[in-house]
Amino acid sequence: MRVILLNDRRAERDAMVRALPQDTYRVEAVADETAALAAIAREAPQVVVFSAPSKGGQDLARRLRGGENAAEAYLLAIVEAAPANKELSNLISAGVHDFMRRPFADVELLERVKAPERLLRWSRSVSKPCAFDFSTALDVTTLRAWRNLGQLVAEDLSEMAGSPFSVSTGYPAHLGADAACASIPMSLAGDQLELRLSIVADTPATKWIRETLLSDPTAQESTMRDALRELANTAGGSLKRAALSESITLTTGIPRDDSTARFPGKHLCWSLKLEGGAGCLAVVGEVRSHTNQRISAAQLTEGMVLAHDIRSEGGVLIVPAGSRLTATSANRLAAMLGPRYFLEVAPAA
Repeated sequence: MRVILLNDRRAERDAMVRALPQDTYRVEAVADETAALAAIAREAPQVVVFSAPSKGGQDLARRLRGGENAAEAYLLAIVEAAPANKELSNLISAGVHDFMRRPFADVELLERVKAPERLLRWSRSVSKPCAFDFSTALDVTTLRAWRNLGQLVAEDLSEMAGSPFSVSTGYPAHLGADAACASIPMSLAGDQLELRLSIVADTPATKWIRETLLSDPTAQESTMRDALRELANTAGGSLKRAALSESITLTTGIPRDDSTARFPGKHLCWSLKLEGGAGCLAVVGEVRSHTNQRISAAQLTEGMVLAHDIRSEGGVLIVPAGSRLTATSANRLAAMLGPRYFLEVAPAA
């Protein structure tokens, strides 16, 4: 560990150097601020110990903190025996992590210089789980938000459309495989689950979308499809907000055109009918199990969802669990972590 000692009192400075074991610490002792900043710029220190003047100590701390290579250094200030509370407050506000009062014993200096190593060990212990148990994944069907999905979506769409929907369970029998369909993927990466919400529209409903939502009865098919994808996005938002009330955080993907032939397994359906027979929308919710992948950071791509928090070695949260990566964030993480860092991710939906 590299330690910079800034102290204009020669006897005290020399005593501090002797107190720090040479086989553990690489100590560079200096007498003034200019020499300290030059030493910091030459090679980044892990700890900077400096004598804080009774006036202007916070300004010195800021200049040290602002020096090249000093952004991540642990700052330890030496203050007089009875510093004013305001002085200590100013030092901490300026970026000082800890302080010692004069006179101090060698053992105190040594223990305070060891402090960042203890903090690092602690942060690693609380930020890096040792094992993960996926044997009891969340049962989505027990969530109120999932059981009431049809009603939740109907309420949000009614507000958007300005007219109410009647809701019933089950998939409308008259909707064939050629019905317009849009879906949105939602991930619970930590539980190795993916939810997929779909909105299916019959022919009268597509007409209603053109006339009411788009205010253009002659809108092209592609424009109507855009509006249907937006309805799927609205459905996803309805579920996400409701799930949060049950302490479940869902990560939404990008809505897309889909096919009604694609409802393979465990799913629930609701039929939403517009007033006056203006059409029918089906809301389909599916639960799919998936296996997370363990990949090198260099293999991150757009659309993947992180199963666990990504933290720095100091325990600082970089990206929270459940984040769906954009192309930019995937590239940045890959560059930051490097190919030797492995992550657990849900595949891109």
